Amino acid sequence: MPRLSHFFWIVSLLFIAGCASTPATLEQNNSSGTAGEEAYPEPDPLILSLLDSYRDSLDSVMGVPVAVVEDTLRFGQPESSLGNIVADAIRFRAGSELSRFVHIGIMGESSFKLYLNPGELTVGEVMDFMPYDNHLVILTLTGEDVFALANQVAEMGGSPVSGMRFRINNGRASGILVNSEVLDRNGSYLVATSSWAADGGDLYPALWSYKERVDLDVSMRDLFVDYFRSRRVVAPLQDGRIRR
Repeated sequence: MPRLSHFFWIVSLLFIAGCASTPATLEQNNSSGTAGEEAYPEPDPLILSLLDSYRDSLDSVMGVPVAVVEDTLRFGQPESSLGNIVADAIRFRAGSELSRFVHIGIMGESSFKLYLNPGELTVGEVMDFMPYDNHLVILTLTGEDVFALANQVAEMGGSPVSGMRFRINNGRASGILVNSEVLDRNGSYLVATSSWAADGGDLYPALWSYKERVDLDVSMRDLFVDYFRSRRVVAPLQDGRIRR
């Protein structure tokens, strides 16, 4: 399973530490014969002070605006505005990191909160949208694997993809194009995805038979913060990359 945000763990640990450091208070209450709610340990003032300080610092970071969302963005099938945006984001970032053209981006929508509301988008809201510590991965797949990947997406009725276009007919992919060129089943393609999907978290078995794998030191959360910030205004985007 992907790991939860470090921020949430740190906050949780501070809270636990605050409660665990007050045995004297608990013993004092018990000796006086009180019970139930009156026996609950008092928070440690020092830990509370540290927690308040950390919360203020966290709020100052999480509240920073990164972009404006023009309209409600949701995932959907066979393609969707939000699915296209996240798949484009990981493909473009992968190409920038490698300084090479990356053919395809793909990532399951199960890794995300399901939509973005219109209005100002803050760092904290992007963290809520992508709350896991997964990182960016680039896989080298054969043309046969990409063909299998397109059919796995078609069987699901569509998924967030970038750099690939096809039509779904009876649960199969037809007319598969990779960046406007007919898929070469004897070729080799670079595919950007998340460590969660590459490790089997999303149901794309074609990703698991890669020829080469590169794990980049780029967290998916930071990737989306950077991408939305670069866009400034996040608008709906649908271009018919997957059709029925």
